[in-house]
Amino acid sequence: MKCSPLLSSFLFVAWPLAGSAQSFSGPESIEFHARLNRTLVSNTSGGNILARANEGSLSVFTSAPNNPYGLELMAGTLFVLDSGFIRGYDIDSAVQVMNLQMPGAGFLNGISSNGIDTLYVTDFSNDTVTTVDVSDLENPTVATPVSTSPSTPNGVVFDRASNRLLIATWGGSAKILSLDLSPGATPAALINTTLGNIDGIALDCNGAIHVAAWSSCGASGGCLRRFDPPFALNSPAEIVANGLSSPADIDYGWVSADIAVPQSGNNTVSFHATGCESALFASDFER
Repeated sequence: MKCSPLLSSFLFVAWPLAGSAQSFSGPESIEFHARLNRTLVSNTSGGNILARANEGSLSVFTSAPNNPYGLELMAGTLFVLDSGFIRGYDIDSAVQVMNLQMPGAGFLNGISSNGIDTLYVTDFSNDTVTTVDVSDLENPTVATPVSTSPSTPNGVVFDRASNRLLIATWGGSAKILSLDLSPGATPAALINTTLGNIDGIALDCNGAIHVAAWSSCGASGGCLRRFDPPFALNSPAEIVANGLSSPADIDYGWVSADIAVPQSGNNTVSFHATGCESALFASDFER
C-alpha cells in the first residue's frame, strides 16, 4: 500500500497517569515491544529506561544505566548505549546479560540491528559506525569502525531489503547516508536534505524513510519528515509533523503502524500515523 503524499499526522502526547511516580526526563530513544504492547524509552536525565503501556502509564524497566541513549531490541535482549558501553538486558526480567566496553568510544548514540545476531552502532564524536557480533553475549566481537567523515552520524536503521544501513547525520543541510554491508564498502550520500540536525531515522512498511530533525523544517521547532522511494539526492521531504521539541531517536511499530518520537525538549513522547496498515503479527524476531 502506497502512503499518501498528503498523509496527516496524529499526535498523542504521553503524560504519566495521575498518581504515577514516573515521568519522562530527557527522553532520547524509543523502541516498540510488540509482544507486550508497550514502548521502551531511554531517559538521559536520571539514567532509567521506562516502559510505556499502550494506555500511557509508565513503569521502570531498569534504572541500571548511567546515561542511556540508543535502544535496540533483538533476540530477547534490549541493547542500550550507555557512556561508552553497550549493555544488554533480558527483555522480560531486565537482568543484565551483556556488558561490552567499546574500544576507543567517544559518544555512542545510534543503534540498529539485523534482527538476528549483529548490532550497528554510531559514534557521534568519532564519526564512525561499528558492527558488533552479539551471537555470543558473553563474548561479543567488535569489527573495525567505518568512517562517516566529514558527516557526523546520529540515528541508524538497518534496511533489510537492500542489505545496507541508512544513517542520519547532524549539522546543517544534513544528509542521509547509505552504507552497503559488503566488505570494504564506505558510506555514500543517499539524500541531501535541507533539514538541520537529523537525529532519528526509521523505515515504514513501504520502505519510506522517516527522519526527526531539530531545525530548518520550514516551520517553528523540530519536525518529522518522510522520503518516499525511489530515492534520489534531491528527493523531496513530505511533511508528517511540525512543532516538535528536539525530536530524538525514533522507531516504527509494525503492529501500531505508527512512528514513535521521543521529544527531549519537552519530556514527551508522540505517535504519528504512517498510512501503513497495522500488522496482525509483528515482525517479531527481535522480541
